[in-house]
Amino acid sequence: MIMFILQSAFLLLLSFVIGYLLGRFIKRILRNWAAPGNREDQVMNVATVKPATITSPVREGNDTAFSAGIKVDNLQIIEGIGPAMESVLKENGIVTWSQLAAKTVPELRSILDKYGKRYQIIDPTTWLEQTRLAAAGKVDDLIRLQKMDGVSKLENMLNRDRKSGFGKYSQDDLKIVEGIGPKIEVLLKNSGINTWKILSETEPSTIRSILQAAGRSYRLAVPESWPLQARFANDGEWSRLRQFQDKLRDYDLAPVGRASTEAID
Repeated sequence: MIMFILQSAFLLLLSFVIGYLLGRFIKRILRNWAAPGNREDQVMNVATVKPATITSPVREGNDTAFSAGIKVDNLQIIEGIGPAMESVLKENGIVTWSQLAAKTVPELRSILDKYGKRYQIIDPTTWLEQTRLAAAGKVDDLIRLQKMDGVSKLENMLNRDRKSGFGKYSQDDLKIVEGIGPKIEVLLKNSGINTWKILSETEPSTIRSILQAAGRSYRLAVPESWPLQARFANDGEWSRLRQFQDKLRDYDLAPVGRASTEAID
């Protein structure tokens, strides 16, 4: 009876180990299949990959938000790297995306092994591919790769940045602009200025004419900064919009416009 129980336990353990290894193998195949580009592109000399910068070409969607909202060479955008792990990497001279992308798995393994059992169980296999995408500015591809495990760490970081102070505004809500209240928004939309993009391309003099034609109450508004604010919103540059609006408040340039909309609305 005891022998039967031991044999059953052994078979159960063996089945678990085989299932675990098979699952990791299948996940690796799926990850490689989902990764953008062919395999020849992925074995290129990653030392030549240039990191994305704030001044990189304008991109769409998450790419734009990435260049504006995530600090360049922030290693913590990589799934599996938190504050403690980032400190370990930086202690070993890995401070940029390109430097991390240029490492091999055995090199990373040797670094982790120096820090005891807590780090020895960490698998850095996927870090390299994630970092190559980050260094190339391929944000949407990086998010898709991370979602192979169910949740994208980078997407969550971008969403937090988007919502920081602007979460209550929906797409093309003109009230996101400092100085525009509900009534001025209606006035602008009735004049054909109904999106952030259109507002960003509208001359302040044109906006001022619309306000003046609407009556004395609207003439106190100061629209000179509205196109720039709208451009930041349209491009998803939330950090820059927040900083710009903070400066407006600091220099008391916005309160005139804000006071006028408050009186109207």
